[in-house]
Amino acid sequence: MKAVLLLFTLFAFALPATSAGFFTSVETRADAMNEQLGDNSDYHASLARELADIAVEEKAQHDTSVAKAFMSMAEEHAAQSGGAK
Repeated sequence: MKAVLLLFTLFAFALPATSAGFFTSVETRADAMNEQLGDNSDYHASLARELADIAVEEKAQHDTSVAKAFMSMAEEHAAQSGGAK
């Protein structure tokens, strides 16, 4: 019984430790996308920047699933603009 309790306790502490490094990519992806877009100012590039800003704000509010969705949309529009993959 103690072993099972210890195992669950270790698992509970391992989740926040691994998720902190796993979800830091939204800011990194936004920075990389902005760098690749450069000073491109067409519709898709502007929309991509706005969506990336929203993604970073959502990540700051700890809503990571929404942040990832907005970042994916931003990258799609950046690709349509010719600036990111």
